[in-house]
Amino acid sequence: MNGRCLGVDYGTHRIGLAVSDETAMLATPLVTVDVRSMDEAIRAVVGQATRFAVRCIVVGMPLNMNVSRGPSAEAAALLAHRIREHTGLPVVEWDERLTTRLAEKALISSGVRRQKRRRVIDQAAAQLILQSYLDSQDPFS
Repeated sequence: MNGRCLGVDYGTHRIGLAVSDETAMLATPLVTVDVRSMDEAIRAVVGQATRFAVRCIVVGMPLNMNVSRGPSAEAAALLAHRIREHTGLPVVEWDERLTTRLAEKALISSGVRRQKRRRVIDQAAAQLILQSYLDSQDPFS
């Protein structure tokens, strides 16, 4: 499995993006983008997907703890669908439960100050989403 993948942590006000290396083994935080609409989110994701010539996009699904889909997960599923339409790329919906909380704990333990944490938390969550997906893949396929 070679080629870059893009990870997306979708929110109605901000989206975090992360990108993998060419070998699809390591995810790196990329950017946090302020958005006001679904269309702005799509443009941001498609722009970065094009910039890095990714072969797949992984969209975090904020499922409820009982694995049901609430309004946030439905919005993320719509984003995934629309990205798929715009790019023609495979778009994977990936369980992201607790990634923001894990990202915040990691940033705190790394000594990142509160003000900076607010700016990078979404891209750190996107990194965790993408890394989780990459780790689940068979490296020999």
